[in-house]
Amino acid sequence: MDFSFIISGMAGDGIKSTSMVAGKMFSRLGYYVFIDNEYQSLIRGGHNFSIVRVSDKKIWGHRRRSELLIALQDYTISPHNEYVDRVIFDSSGFDYPEGEGIPMTAFAKEVGAPTGFRNAAAIGALCYMYGVDIGNLNKIYKDAFGDKAEKDILLAEKGYKYASENLKQMEKVQRAGNPKPILDGNQASGLGAVKAGLKDYYAYPMTPASSLLHFLASMKRKLGVTVVQPENEISVAIMAIGSAFIGRRAMIGTSGGGFALMHEAISLAGMAEMPILCLESQRGAPSTGLPTYNAQEDLKFVLHAGHGEFPRIVASPGDTEDAYYLGGELLNLSWKYQSPAILLTDRYLSENLATCDIDVDRVTEEPLPLYSGDNSDYRRYSMTESGVSPLAFPPDAMVNATGNEHDEYGFTIDTEKESTEMYAKRMRKEEGIREDVKKMDAVRVFGNGTNVLFTWGSTTGVAVEAASEIGDIKVVQIRYLSPFPDWEIEKLEIDKAVTVECNYTGQLRSLLKEHGRINSKLIGNWGGRQFSIEQLAEKLKEAFE
Repeated sequence: MDFSFIISGMAGDGIKSTSMVAGKMFSRLGYYVFIDNEYQSLIRGGHNFSIVRVSDKKIWGHRRRSELLIALQDYTISPHNEYVDRVIFDSSGFDYPEGEGIPMTAFAKEVGAPTGFRNAAAIGALCYMYGVDIGNLNKIYKDAFGDKAEKDILLAEKGYKYASENLKQMEKVQRAGNPKPILDGNQASGLGAVKAGLKDYYAYPMTPASSLLHFLASMKRKLGVTVVQPENEISVAIMAIGSAFIGRRAMIGTSGGGFALMHEAISLAGMAEMPILCLESQRGAPSTGLPTYNAQEDLKFVLHAGHGEFPRIVASPGDTEDAYYLGGELLNLSWKYQSPAILLTDRYLSENLATCDIDVDRVTEEPLPLYSGDNSDYRRYSMTESGVSPLAFPPDAMVNATGNEHDEYGFTIDTEKESTEMYAKRMRKEEGIREDVKKMDAVRVFGNGTNVLFTWGSTTGVAVEAASEIGDIKVVQIRYLSPFPDWEIEKLEIDKAVTVECNYTGQLRSLLKEHGRINSKLIGNWGGRQFSIEQLAEKLKEAFE
């Protein structure tokens, strides 16, 4: 079983929350759910929609074709008409002769609810059309709103009753298994970092990273995380360095424009050897670009974050589960090697919701290399073979940290011999990072064959599904991007190579050529949207001819 439906309206109609309720309705019946939320940068008006896909098998992305469109505004029908089989609309708000109407606004007035509540009637109708017990929906509303759910429940029951008397039912769904959790990529990243010991989260709101700020703020007491919104992105990065200085594991979040402002602080973290984890969620660029749409344009920008040479750890998750694991892995690596780490994601993964099967115990808080000597003679930057100096924190020890080149105690120096030795000491950490990443899943491989499709980030899931429809294609997700896993690339047997990514120039493709001497054909997408599975499958057929 694999079907999709679309809910469309304007900003202010509650499209995202409505799709989440619908998704939970199916995920609690044991189905896999993927929700692609698309919205404009508007508070009211415009065209927002969510594609909700439901399957009894693992799914990774959205399909363009849908069985059903539920339209809350008349002008949101035509953009989808070509790709939907049936249209359900609010007949007390507008008329659409080719569709099937439900008087949603009228129902809202009957129960004394604002117009914005009418989407509950739509979801009630959806329950009938797919044969879902209305009690399942009512429980979701009660869990979410408690006693305030009364009007939602009344409207859902009205929508269900009206649909049962006037609409033809779709295929009926049966329980497919145990309930499945549903998360977006930002939530998963944050939870993984919390499992690895996250104590402080700093962020200035910037789509599409903002949802992590909202999520951790709403859960801060339960998760034990201090959440702060400073006045700008520069303060965000500096405050995280301050947390690291006193031994508190910190994370920051932003998008490309905000990350640009953080570069000097990232370089400071490199010199001062301060662990800092940054979630960089990409969106359409340059400048403000497409602020609420998808892109993978910041890869080379992030790989060279901050001026000068110092170890940078960069990885990109391919799905919600991967986001959880990498949130924990990168926080641990950052602290083990006292270096900046960047979790490079994108809007499609950050904000879209998916059911997930997460092994929560796969992530643990790994111990730190702590100093055990005489605190009165503590050398913050003591020379070691690995480049990693034992840690101590104030007030237990006197700690000097600086953005200048320094000696082992942290005092500023400019002599050639000492500067050369300290510089090399920092760079030696790259060897240890590389060896640790070799023990991890630096790449993920899906399928078999010598036709190899390289990908990274959220494009991975769509690529896996599209390739499976064609067959004989091996999909390789480059999970760690710095250090680049050339040792894994060397193992591959390749006849034809194709790279798929959401940018114009093929940034991953150029890294493959640089590090693995692989010449690949590029399938690019730079219009602000992720590939649909059908769209990518057609392009793969052409590329591997």
